[in-house]
Amino acid sequence: MKNHFIFFISAVLFLMACEPEDTRITSDPDAKLTFSDDSVIFDTLLTFRTSITKRFRIYNPNKRAVVIDRIGLGRQNSEYSIIVNGEESNEVENIEIFGEDSLMVLVNVSVDYQDENLPYLVKDSVEVSWGNYQANVKLVAWGQDANFLYGDTIKTNTTWTSDRPYVIYGYALVDSLATLTIDAGTSIYVDNSSYLLVAGQLQVQGDSGNHVTFSNTRFDENYQEAPGQWGGILFLEGSKKNRIEYADIQNGTFGLRIGNPDDDDEYDLAVYNTTIRHMSQAGILAFTSDVYAENTLIYNVGTYMVGGFAGGNYTFEHCTFVNSPSFFVSDDPSVQFADNLVLTETETLVEELSVSLTNSIIWGSNEEEILLSNGGGTELDTSFINNVIRSNTTWPGNFISQERDYPGFYDPSSFDFSLDSLSFARDKAIPGAIQVDITGKLRDSKPDIGAYERFDKE
Repeated sequence: MKNHFIFFISAVLFLMACEPEDTRITSDPDAKLTFSDDSVIFDTLLTFRTSITKRFRIYNPNKRAVVIDRIGLGRQNSEYSIIVNGEESNEVENIEIFGEDSLMVLVNVSVDYQDENLPYLVKDSVEVSWGNYQANVKLVAWGQDANFLYGDTIKTNTTWTSDRPYVIYGYALVDSLATLTIDAGTSIYVDNSSYLLVAGQLQVQGDSGNHVTFSNTRFDENYQEAPGQWGGILFLEGSKKNRIEYADIQNGTFGLRIGNPDDDDEYDLAVYNTTIRHMSQAGILAFTSDVYAENTLIYNVGTYMVGGFAGGNYTFEHCTFVNSPSFFVSDDPSVQFADNLVLTETETLVEELSVSLTNSIIWGSNEEEILLSNGGGTELDTSFINNVIRSNTTWPGNFISQERDYPGFYDPSSFDFSLDSLSFARDKAIPGAIQVDITGKLRDSKPDIGAYERFDKE
């Protein structure tokens, strides 16, 4: 019996000697743990939406394992949830961290509706207890209540105010007999594959200090410049006299898409002091339509900064269209107009085309950034006066170049297309009726080409 006991003890000692040091649980109640962050902060989140997942790590710098007694949220009925080792819960217990190893804690938040106009703070903490210690990692988010539209049709004259954002899921349709007016400072967020459809009339009434914003529904940093997150603003056949002033339209598929064949040349859409950016397909895409734009900036689009097909009537004054730098690669000109549109192998739509471009900049990374086509056989009515254009074509009365920084933008790498102090476009515009620039500031007696007027600091 004595020999058996000695053998048993020896076996235990042998197994203990073979057990890795980092898996042996420490008996020291004062063993320290460290944390990658003391707080986890989320961007503003619309109510009823779940955030992206954020994370922090708990590090065990000791040679032996440490048992965490509890990892849990500080509040009951919390808007937050945690995931530890694949388990989502408000609380987990008895979690081991091996020696010189770490544990990842994932955090989500879904904000409850609180019937507030202004964003409100949503706070909690993750409490971690082990040995003689307790630590807290703060959780911070901002919630934003909104007016939600789920496939709604606006049938009467309606005004959207800036009190709360408007969020579109699926679509919102302005009926043919209705006018939707959007006040200055209003924000419209449109979900994935969702659209604002206009069969009636749209009046966007931003001002220089309070733009109207059309954007995606995610506010996290990785989504702030990501194209293709929603469909676009689509003007349907029969929609006329639409007007957009001081708006920012961003991160969609199409900025403005117009398909409105008619027999007159009255503008179906007029755009003023507006920026359209980060679009996966087009900034302005029109078919047999009448479009006017002034002091309008379009940049970083997948295919067309501006496209007008199957004829139409298009006028652009003091605009800046730039596709360099861009998230996209394309060998085709990013500004195109044609009197025709091929529908099928046997069917082509052809209408007369009129294009007027004055005091504007068309620029990009391609050697040719503008294309005019009369493949339908009509006689083109074009007026290109005093523009800066990247092109291989001779355009009399315009400034043509292949030099990389020819227009002289301030900081194109940061998508700042205002003019540098030495910009070629300075003081070269033909003075006209447009007295302000895209920001609403008065142009001087020698105005600049493009949407921006350069103002030197005194």
